[in-house]
Amino acid sequence: MTETADMQEPPAKKTGKGHDSSDLEQFSARLDAVRGARAGKEDTGGVRDKAVGAGFRLASELLAAVIVGLALGLGIDAVADSAPFGLLIGLFIGFATGLRNVAVAMKTGNAADNEGESAQTDQS
Repeated sequence: MTETADMQEPPAKKTGKGHDSSDLEQFSARLDAVRGARAGKEDTGGVRDKAVGAGFRLASELLAAVIVGLALGLGIDAVADSAPFGLLIGLFIGFATGLRNVAVAMKTGNAADNEGESAQTDQS
């Protein structure tokens, strides 16, 4: 036998140990049990994905508002030559606007979730 053909052979054939049907049945039963346990957990994956998406959306709302506020503050500093004050005011305004955006996004998200739940209960 050549070396490449020997490497492609499964280890069970090299050692001379064979698999009997009871080993395969036990393995199949364990595999089915694991697949069944995972199938029940997959139902919550959609809920988790929605929560992660909502979290990223809220974080990006806040971050975008803070970045815009900082940019406007830096612009005011450049025009008015008021070194740190424009930046600080822009940061404060950006943070406040970001919090407002997050609150609005949470309200609209909660309203949409409540409408979806009521639609699901009406269909049941």
